[in-house]
Amino acid sequence: MGARFTCQLNSKEHNFISECVADILDDLTPLYKHHYCSHLLTHLRRKHTEPTEPRPHIQHTDVLTHGGIVIEETLPQCLDGIWTYCHLQVTSSFAVESRNAREVFKGGWGCKTELTLSGCHICTSVPEHRELVYDMCRHITGRFRDKLACWDCPTAFPVLIQHPYSGPVCLATASYEEQTRWANILRAATQHQSSVLWRDESPEAKAFLDAVSSLKKLRGKCHSEAHSVGDEEEVLIGIVMEEMIPYLKEEVFPRITAHRSRRRKAWIKLLSEVYETVKLQVKTAMVVLKEELSLFQSDMEERISAGLEQANLLQDRIAHTITEDMCEPVLQSLQHVVSPRLHPTLQEVAVPICDGFASIWECFLETCDNVIDAASPNTSTKDIKEEVLTLLSSFGPDNSRMWECLDRLELSSEGRSWLQNTWGVHSETWRPLLLKAQNDLHKVADMCAKMFWRLVSRYPCFSIESSQLTAVLSRVKDKVLKNLEADMLALRSEIILDVMLQITLPAFQQGVNEQNLSCYDAMISPEQALFIHPDIIFNSIMKDNLSTYIQTEMRYFLPQHLVPLPVSAGSTCSCSSDISEPAYHKLLPRCDSQETFVYASEGSSSESETLTPSSMSEREDTLRSSENSEKQRLLNVMKYIRFSEPRRSYRTESGKV
Repeated sequence: MGARFTCQLNSKEHNFISECVADILDDLTPLYKHHYCSHLLTHLRRKHTEPTEPRPHIQHTDVLTHGGIVIEETLPQCLDGIWTYCHLQVTSSFAVESRNAREVFKGGWGCKTELTLSGCHICTSVPEHRELVYDMCRHITGRFRDKLACWDCPTAFPVLIQHPYSGPVCLATASYEEQTRWANILRAATQHQSSVLWRDESPEAKAFLDAVSSLKKLRGKCHSEAHSVGDEEEVLIGIVMEEMIPYLKEEVFPRITAHRSRRRKAWIKLLSEVYETVKLQVKTAMVVLKEELSLFQSDMEERISAGLEQANLLQDRIAHTITEDMCEPVLQSLQHVVSPRLHPTLQEVAVPICDGFASIWECFLETCDNVIDAASPNTSTKDIKEEVLTLLSSFGPDNSRMWECLDRLELSSEGRSWLQNTWGVHSETWRPLLLKAQNDLHKVADMCAKMFWRLVSRYPCFSIESSQLTAVLSRVKDKVLKNLEADMLALRSEIILDVMLQITLPAFQQGVNEQNLSCYDAMISPEQALFIHPDIIFNSIMKDNLSTYIQTEMRYFLPQHLVPLPVSAGSTCSCSSDISEPAYHKLLPRCDSQETFVYASEGSSSESETLTPSSMSEREDTLRSSENSEKQRLLNVMKYIRFSEPRRSYRTESGKV
């Protein structure tokens, strides 16, 4: 996506980019193999030892499917700084394709440009887009007089797409309704493309994300604002671009001749060319890498499967030994690093997420009631079904109210600043998780709407009696709401936990400090050393300890009144339950000394309360006065950590919701 300039870089700089791509891939490959073997072992272990669980409704495939095209239209488009008439399509898989009319005439329908939206920002006003451009050019000082071509929109309803490393794209829609529809669908495509790896539960996807995290630490980029969004190629492109930017600012950009008032435009032009160059080189390199990794994966699966039982026993023995050896430092880090800040952090994270889920629930409930009210007894069966389908289509990607609800999942700017100051974690770190949360929640509502339609369509005809018609639709509503409640509660719990882990895990690991794990190597034979790694076992134990501790706090300190799911008077499904928790939480004692934590008052769902410095000081005093009971409670948490049974997810192994 973006400009295709080829006049900014010389041969020396092209070589520098090639060397940077090769260097990163050389570092990434062994890290990926390292993590893949461990994840494959865990995957095979679950496959052979864990019983098959019933899948929730949202994973069923026998539902009404969208057509091949979600939206398409021919309209003015600014791409590469040039306004032309293009035919835009968004497919049901959220691929965005642009076709220039002249190129299609010369080369056929296959002449297309696929717009990469992962990590993009979608906006509908020039002032908002101008702020995004300012943010891209923070290092450039002076007055900004040059005007981008995309700002000269021929209509009053632009839809602007800004990629982090590429030139902007603008669509000139004809009306406010058309602008809103395109903006909403492109936002859905952005979320879908951005969270593709985070939705995938396969060993390959997990290993890749872990390898990228290890790569950033290895290369000293662990505090980078870059976030892992998109597929494997896009993530690697982002890593290369982050490493290239200092070089571009210090070495390349100063030599580019441009008027002071046009230096921002020149910087965007340079970024666009570098991005396209990096994209091409990463794409070429990934073809070779994937062939190598494919052979490696097949070989490792055979080796691990052959010695799975022995590997499981050895992994358990190492995990047990590490747990005993690391008990004290892990306990100290939980007690002194995590615990004092955990409750206000949980509040900052949980309030908007619960608020967003409650909004979706209320919207779905109102839609179900409208379906029942719209079904007149004198209406034909065909008209009733068409009316039902029209109302339920409000859960499609172009619905504005749905996006208003999904936007409430976003943490407030004050909350993001507080979390960054408190934990030192940039908000971009957990942005992929919030994009994934919005995508998954949208999918849940959409799938339940399709379930409503599917159940209604099973009735060949309706009785002319109003009471019987209402009874049929009410039964359908109750069944759908029961599925929706279960799916939403499970998903909400998982999202809160995932975001909390993303925020607190770095500080927790730093509190434990670097551990010398070489003493455990003697327990592993050379053959087993290919897929059993003490460092990965240690990191898994760390994450499981913190996960169990956070789940315990969610169980006891996330109150029922914190944005519950509202229920209509006629609904038969109960929504009194809140956060779902593993069975072993029943074994964990509750610490009465922590009941003084101040929650957000009921009704303040969209505003989170952060603790003041004085209240934080009182919190720390309370913790010190109850150190013994807190320590015992943490010991009990660790007692029920079981490395062999990681935290379950309601998703399938393929990651498809």
